[in-house]
Amino acid sequence: MISIEHLTDLLIKHLQGSLSQPEQEQLDHWVQQSDRNRRLFATVNDEEQIRQLVLLYASTETTGNNEAIILSKIRQGIMAAPVRKMNGLWRWSSVAAIVLVVAGAAYFIMNKGKSNTTPVVKTADIPPGRDGAILTLADGRQVVLDSMGNGIVATQNGARVTLKDGALTYDKDAGSITPVYNNLSTPKGRQFQLILPDGSKVWLNAASSLRYPTAFVGNERRVEVSGEVYFKVAKNTSMPFRITIPPPPGGGRGEPEPGAEIEVLGTQFNVNAYENETAVRTTLVEGSLKVMNLPANGNKASVVLTPGKQAVITTDSQLKVADADVDKVVAWKRGIFNFEDASLEEVMRQIERWYDIQVVYEKNVPDIKFGGKMSNDVSLQGLLKSLQESDVHFRLEGRKLIVLP
Repeated sequence: MISIEHLTDLLIKHLQGSLSQPEQEQLDHWVQQSDRNRRLFATVNDEEQIRQLVLLYASTETTGNNEAIILSKIRQGIMAAPVRKMNGLWRWSSVAAIVLVVAGAAYFIMNKGKSNTTPVVKTADIPPGRDGAILTLADGRQVVLDSMGNGIVATQNGARVTLKDGALTYDKDAGSITPVYNNLSTPKGRQFQLILPDGSKVWLNAASSLRYPTAFVGNERRVEVSGEVYFKVAKNTSMPFRITIPPPPGGGRGEPEPGAEIEVLGTQFNVNAYENETAVRTTLVEGSLKVMNLPANGNKASVVLTPGKQAVITTDSQLKVADADVDKVVAWKRGIFNFEDASLEEVMRQIERWYDIQVVYEKNVPDIKFGGKMSNDVSLQGLLKSLQESDVHFRLEGRKLIVLP
């Protein structure tokens, strides 16, 4: 019987393409010996699975390079915590990491592979989201930005709209140009960046929109937001920057419907105002921010945030301040899923938006809390494999993901 040490050596040489003919024959013979061996070999050839294990090693390396801890995590099937994107599997400096990963994968498959699991995917895999948006011009014309190259996209009342390096930009010096309003929206499965006429930078998460003028004139800069948007506002004390969050149409979060207004005092912050979330949350990263609720009964309230704080407007229009996990809040902007202490419903809402799918629950929603981080450049199948290790099972039918009890 082949030893795990020799098997590890053969698998690493296979991945590096350096097997000798006798070694290749030995590995082929081992693969054909059992279904369990074939499963292990398939796993080692699955770059996404190995990438997640490599990144799990990376996240543990800084805690003391403890092999027992690493293998313990792999054996327990804990969802990996990859926090760095890798373009290729072998962008890695330590052969020891690969050795541990392959050995850990062997242990995991040989000991866990016997258990019954519900198939995740029976249809074609769904790729992750990507950059893309729809620009709606003042006259109602729409421009799809997903595959356009650099250059002028449109001219709005004399202001040039330009696409450059994946970001939409407007003339900064509008002079006496009369502003008209544009709307930038991201469908599910898309994100995009915008630079406003004043130089403020804006990032839109999936299923979000921003309505804004093509030139800022008068005594304020005002835009309107839905979904999730991150702002880095250019400072201009003579022209305050204000954001309106209108109540969702059709009673999206209950009665009375909450709206909000944000006055920016020179800052970076994140606004989460999705209709299907439980509250409107504004999180301050740096600077200062004033947040005001706009309840139907007219009893307004306001708070001024300091960095690391979050203004929460609940479904009944109550305004409160809470401590924020800023890293978790802005993880999407860095291309990361942060599932720390997240409920299953919270995780599924993020998945719906990023993969453009519908999530339904076959029975009651399981009461599950998650942990860990994961790059959002994985396919849906790759993500669900990780979630399944937390004892959550799924069935995918087209673009409908069914969560099983």
